[in-house]
Amino acid sequence: MKDLSYRQIQAISSLVYENFGIFITPDKFFRFKPKLDKLIHNENYSGPEEFYDCLMTGDIECLNMLVTYITTGHTFFFREPEHFRQLVVFLREHPQSNCRIWCAACSTGEEPYSIIMTLLDEGIHNFHIVASDINKKVLDHFNRGVYHESRLSQMSSVSRLKYFTRKRESWYEIKHQLRNYVSIKDINLMNPVSFPEKFDYIFCRNVLIYFNEQSRKKAIDNLINNLKVGGIFFIGHAEALLQQPENLKKIGSSVYRRTS
Repeated sequence: MKDLSYRQIQAISSLVYENFGIFITPDKFFRFKPKLDKLIHNENYSGPEEFYDCLMTGDIECLNMLVTYITTGHTFFFREPEHFRQLVVFLREHPQSNCRIWCAACSTGEEPYSIIMTLLDEGIHNFHIVASDINKKVLDHFNRGVYHESRLSQMSSVSRLKYFTRKRESWYEIKHQLRNYVSIKDINLMNPVSFPEKFDYIFCRNVLIYFNEQSRKKAIDNLINNLKVGGIFFIGHAEALLQQPENLKKIGSSVYRRTS
C-alpha cells in the first residue's frame, strides 16, 4: 500500500493549522505520520489516498476524526496541583456566591474534576465549571466518567473512596454528584466564542504549546474576552506568553490577572 507523500502530509498539516490552530512543523512530521497511519488503519479507509481525498474535499466527519487522533494526550488527576491550591486561596480572599470557571482544552475531564474535588474538600460549593475541548472522542470519555487507576496515581485512597466507585478491576467511575458541577462543551478556540456571562477563572493549560504565535494569540484573545476584569487566567507551567496581552498582568507562576 502506497504511503502518504511528503506533499500530502504537508497539505494535511496545513489543514490542521487552518482549522484548529495546531502548528506542525516539518521536523515533527515523523511523529505526525504514525498518527495518520493509525487513523487510516483503524477507521477502515481503503488506503492513504481515500483518506487524503476525503480531507481535501471537505469531508467534515473525516476532519473531526483527524482531530481526535492528533489531540489525544496523556493526562491524569491533580496534574500541576499548585494551581488548584492557588484557586482555593483566591476564592478564600474573594468569596463569591456563584463562581464561574472555564477549563478550556479539558481532554477527558481530569482537570475539571480535580478542581471540583479540591474545592469540595475545602467546603466550597458555590461554583460551576464549563469544560471544553475540540476532540469529541475525549468528551465522550469525559461524559462516561470512567477512568483507569493509572490516572488516579496522584490521589489518596481516601479521595478515591470519597469521589469514585470501583467499576471493575483497575477501573473507577466518578460519582454522579460531581457531574452536577460541570457542563461539557465542544469548542474550538480558533472560532470566536462569546459566553452570555464572563468567567471568574479560566484554565487553559498545556495546549498553547501546540500553537504558533499567530494561533496562540487568537486562542488567548478568545479566552480573555470571556474573562471578567480582575479574573484569573492559568496556563501550563511549561508554557509562556511570549507576546503577553496588555490587559494581562503576571501575578504568579503561569498565573495572570485581567486588568482591563
